[in-house]
This record gives sequence, structure tokens and C-alpha cells, in this order.
Amino acid sequence: MFMNGGDAAIQLASQKILRTAMPDAEFTYCDSGAPAVNRYYPDFDIRPQHSDVMARDLLLRLIYRFAKGRHYFRARRLYLAGLTRMAKLVHRLGLPQPTASMRALAPYFEADLVISAGGTYLVSKYDITGRILEFQKDAALDLPLILFTQSLEPFVDDHRSAVLGKYLRQAPLILVRHADSRDNVRALTGSDANVEVVADSVFALWEPGPTSMTDRRIRAKRPTDDALRLAISVRSLTAFGDRSTEEGTRIYHDAIRAAVTWAVRQKDAKITFLSTCQGIPEYRLDDSLIALKIADGLPEDVRPHVKVDHDFHAPNDLMKTLEGFDAVLASRLHMAILSMCANTPALPISYEPKFEETFDDLGQPELVTRVGDIESASFVAQLQDFLTRLDEINEQTDARMAAMQRSAMSAGRDVRKIAEPLMSGSEPDMSHKMAPQIRP
Repeated sequence: MFMNGGDAAIQLASQKILRTAMPDAEFTYCDSGAPAVNRYYPDFDIRPQHSDVMARDLLLRLIYRFAKGRHYFRARRLYLAGLTRMAKLVHRLGLPQPTASMRALAPYFEADLVISAGGTYLVSKYDITGRILEFQKDAALDLPLILFTQSLEPFVDDHRSAVLGKYLRQAPLILVRHADSRDNVRALTGSDANVEVVADSVFALWEPGPTSMTDRRIRAKRPTDDALRLAISVRSLTAFGDRSTEEGTRIYHDAIRAAVTWAVRQKDAKITFLSTCQGIPEYRLDDSLIALKIADGLPEDVRPHVKVDHDFHAPNDLMKTLEGFDAVLASRLHMAILSMCANTPALPISYEPKFEETFDDLGQPELVTRVGDIESASFVAQLQDFLTRLDEINEQTDARMAAMQRSAMSAGRDVRKIAEPLMSGSEPDMSHKMAPQIRP
């Protein structure tokens, strides 16, 4: 969660949203990156994620040698059911928990409510069994579960979705970014009575600021006639529509190189490769390594104008850094959103529908380039048009951002409506229903 800078931005924004609605709330985060990630975010109380700790139990490791797939998933669910029953009994008796996986339940015994982090993780291309085990644990400990603002794809008809549907039906509140995700929950569970549509939580970090390039350069203490500065985030991808991974990667990288080459040669631009996912060696992803491969393939006359930033940047620091650029080319959604929150226009390269959905909400669908459709010539033309309209685009974005921020912040009120009666022992009021669109 916190290892990925976009997910960390979600947590930072979510805490702002929830603290605004519930100022006295206390937060404990359970993260698969703990304890390594703790040193990057010392102000957060981050504990190990229970399903990860449980997976290291000797019995489960032995079972894994003989059971795979559906059978191993069932074995983990049975093991977790027994584990939580035993841990609850030990907790009631006031005795110390005897195993690491039982001790990892400590934050939950102290909690009133569990909020599953926002993002995009309940999708079939990922192994969602760990998430389902987390939901099972919450139910076994009698803790209400709220799913914070996220995207959910159409669910495949398999054993995982059947179990997931059970826990989604039990959740008193599911917050989703777009109406398509709400429809996907309804298709799986038969109802959307517990689903609300709000903007991505990271929009909560936006503050009004300058929209013209001149004023933004003045804010960043740059000369108003300074050379064009572009930040570019790239990432490793495997899905490119009808293209193979090898062909799609080559075309994607070549399109980025063509855009950089054009910007340097025609606009005398200074280019910095910069992303939300970099600079944490313990994390499996480092976008700066992909950037380095792309930069190494640039023409010799272009390469001196290009820098690859390898450093770690926490979300607030990254936003401050993005204020110093004239525009951002973003292959990560939260790189684009953080850029716009910093009043810097973003040109997105989409690898999932959440890009198109977000820029539809911003009234700028024409800015999106699907990575499966990207071509060097058309992408350079897209960049050229984008750069000629920076002030116009930024004014359009600014006109929408206040509504996106209000929508993101409204999630806190939704959570409070659910949390307050639950913590007092009453049934939550599910009669309220927000409008399914987040456009102003």
C-alpha cells in the first residue's frame, strides 16, 4: 500500500477526508510493506498485514506444498476461521496471543471499524485471495467493513468472486470512483444499496492556485521566459490491447522517445523522468528503471537535456516538485491527479478504464491516449496540441477541480453516517443516496 506512491497518496488524502469528518478518529494502517515501509512514513502507525503474517505459519506452508489454487484458498479460509475463533477466546481471557499471526490481530481488537483502502485491487488480473481473507477476518471479528473509494472491474464467474460477493453484500458502505464500478458491484451482489459514487480520494489534496504558465512559473520562482520543463512518468506494462507485451512495450517506449525528442529539438525543453513509484528499494516496482531504459535509447543530441530522477518522493513532496514543471505526461493515474492538484496540467497515457473515466469527469476525454493505441507520430501530435493549449487546459481543469474535491471530501460524511450508529450499537441509516454522477 504505502510502497506504491499512488497508493500512499490515497492514504494521505483518505486521512484528510476522514479527519475532516471525524476529527477525533485514530488510524492504524495494516500494510504488506511493513515494517520496511515504516521508515518512509514515520508519521503513520503502520503494522504488518494479517494475511501476509498468516501465510508464514508453518501449517499453511506445509499445506501449500500439496494444495494449490482453489484448494489452497479453501484451506486458508478454514485455517483463518479457526485462528480467529481461538484469538478471540484468548483475547477475552486477557492472555497473550501465542503465535505471530494471532498477535497480528491486535490492531483489530482495538478497532471500531475497518476501512479497506481505496485504489484498484479487486480486479481479476491480481490475486485477490489475500484481500478476501482480510474481509473474512474482519467479519469473523465482528468489525464493520467499509471499502474506501476504488474501481472494481466486471467480476469473473469463479470461486473467488462467489466468496467476495458475500463480503461485499455484508459491507455497510462501498465507495467507488465511477458508475461502472457501482454497476459491477450490483452485477455481483444483486444490489447497489450500499454503494456510493464519489471522486478519487486524491482530489481531496487539491488547493486553488495559478492556472497560467506565467503565474505558475512565478510561484515556482522561475523566470517567466524559462525553458519548457516537462515531467514524464512511465511504468512497466504487460497489457497493450491487441498487441503482444513485447510489441506493445516497444511501441510505447518508442512513442515516449519520439515525444521527448520532439520537445527537446522543437521546444528546447528540459525533461525529467519522475514517478510516484520509485526510490524504495524494498518495493518490487521502480519506474525510474524503466525511465532509464527509455532515456538510454534517446538520440545523442537529446540525451543531455534529459534527467532521470531516482529518488523517493512522498506525495506532498512530489506535489511540491510538480509545481515546478510546466506540464506532466503521466502513465500512472495518481501521477496525473497529483499533478493537477499541484495546478500543473497532465497529459495521461491510459492502461486501465479508470483513466478514461477520470478524464471524462474532468470534461477532458480528448487528452487520454490508450497505451494499446499509442503510436509515435500521433502521440507527438497530441503532445504538440497539448502544449499549445496549456493555459486553456489548465483553466478547464481548474473549473472542475473544486467539484472533484467536494465529491472526494463527501466520502468522509458518508463514512461518518455509517460509523456513528455502528459504534453506538444501532443500525446504520442506508436511506441516504448520493447522485451517481460526480460532475458539477
